Amino acid sequence: MPRRVPLLLLEKPENVFSLEPTPAALLVDLEGTLTVFSPSRSSVIEALTHFEEVAAENGLDRRRLHYVTNAAFHGLTSRCPGISARLHTRAHKPFFTPPAQFQLYGQATVVVGDQYLTDGLLAWRFGFSFGLIRTSEHQLFWPHMQLSVGQLLSPLFFRLGERCR
Repeated sequence: MPRRVPLLLLEKPENVFSLEPTPAALLVDLEGTLTVFSPSRSSVIEALTHFEEVAAENGLDRRRLHYVTNAAFHGLTSRCPGISARLHTRAHKPFFTPPAQFQLYGQATVVVGDQYLTDGLLAWRFGFSFGLIRTSEHQLFWPHMQLSVGQLLSPLFFRLGERCR
């Protein structure tokens, strides 16, 4: 069983760029993190475009930024050709296997997401850091229940605090 991995509490996804040391790579959840649950295609495109701009402003190599979601989002890759190779839909988190380059960075890779049991366990499986977005927005019943259960189990998988340098 891997050790407990860093749990980094973030108010919003863009705060990942304020971490020290700067993340080497990012795996970012869409639903509940960059968008609301069951978002429209246009809101997903808007959220992806915005996060891409923030990443570029912060000097992150876009090859080191991938988006991972369990949702299908039909037709999204054709509307976002620059992101299509880095967008992993129907990923089956936490069982998704990230590209090998992400695994080379260890805790310098940060999974940014809103759920312990999907995003967090993905981070834990590979020894990555987990940036939990603490949303204050009203959540649907199932995501709220999942977050509550994940929070109870989180001490088994995560340690609050800084990543290794």
